[in-house]
Amino acid sequence: MKKKIVGLLLCMAMAAFAGCGSNTDTTAAEESTEAVVIEETESTEEETSSATGSSMDIKYDVNDYVTLGDYMDVEVTLNPANYVVDDNAIHTYADQMIAYYNPFVVDESKTTVEKGDVVEVDYVGKKDGEAFDGGSANGVYIDTATNTDASSGTGYIDGFSDGLIGANVGDTVDCEVTFPEDYSAENLKGQTVTFTFTIHSINTKMTTANIDDAFVKENFEVDTVELYLADVKTYLEQQAEMQKETDLRNAVIDAVIAKCTVDSMPEGLVEARTEEYIDGFVNMYCTDGVTLEDFLMSNYYTTEEDFRAQTAEYMKENVRQELIFEAIAKAEGIEFNQTEFDTYMDNLVTNGGFASKEEVYATYGPNEADGEEYLKMIYLENEACNRIMEQATINYEEAEENVAETTEE
Repeated sequence: MKKKIVGLLLCMAMAAFAGCGSNTDTTAAEESTEAVVIEETESTEEETSSATGSSMDIKYDVNDYVTLGDYMDVEVTLNPANYVVDDNAIHTYADQMIAYYNPFVVDESKTTVEKGDVVEVDYVGKKDGEAFDGGSANGVYIDTATNTDASSGTGYIDGFSDGLIGANVGDTVDCEVTFPEDYSAENLKGQTVTFTFTIHSINTKMTTANIDDAFVKENFEVDTVELYLADVKTYLEQQAEMQKETDLRNAVIDAVIAKCTVDSMPEGLVEARTEEYIDGFVNMYCTDGVTLEDFLMSNYYTTEEDFRAQTAEYMKENVRQELIFEAIAKAEGIEFNQTEFDTYMDNLVTNGGFASKEEVYATYGPNEADGEEYLKMIYLENEACNRIMEQATINYEEAEENVAETTEE
């Protein structure tokens, strides 16, 4: 499902690797540079606002609203421990991948269930000879050692899996159990029922401790366990670097915002953005006659009134951030670059799960044209942040091992 990323911070974070601190293809980029999109307008006398129009119809000179501080003198601190990929992280993630793709392998050498085995079963729970709601399941893996669902770790009532011990693969066995007096379902409290199990297989739970080359070749298309773990390490290192980039960007944004002041907001802008977001939310989630109120109560246990108030508050902060970076982009003379904007949009399409740029435009505006103009503005604000990041002083917290503090400029 496509996801609408609301807010400057996330939009910028998603596009971090599209140009932050990089001079790649500078020549080509310069050749396709066009005029600045952030245009000066006449004074506030020409400002327009419409409760029903697009937020992009509201014209203003950003310098009338923002007082910039020393935004290029930014110093931030990161904790290097947050980006370390050690053996524990590698094995933990590798185990998660195994648990997702193929957590259990049939043990062909075993036919009789012993205490401690993981058994795949179907079961039907009956009370007074009649199946009851929630008492049946198919293809469940039961860990007889802990009387739990081997996939989720959810525990069963006492004695639930006892009847499996000593049974054979292919058998159908009955197990009589009694629900506790404080059980959540009123109709089952203290009741004795019968579960009928059909045993399909005895299995081995797979982890990095017992996988072999054949297993990873079949499930992950690599030839050896060593190569599988190496791939996991590479992936985690890439994720750690992306997280570091995101943390750095957010820290810089926070530092810049602290140095600048938004004296007031263009009339109607917050309200227009709020309505546009709510309209987009309704179009995305409120289908087949479902009202906004019903959707919010069913999924978030909140009222439409509270949702609108929360959205308005968020949009106010979002617009404040956008105005600051819009003013910086203007002050720095940052120009629109179609090639880099296309790369930025490709990144949003991929990360947001969209089918096309046009779909992104339609999502971020009341129509494609306004959505495109809005994202061009966000792109320029992103470039302003990139420029500040290139100048920022980055300090790294001193680790417990007394790692020397480093500074990048």
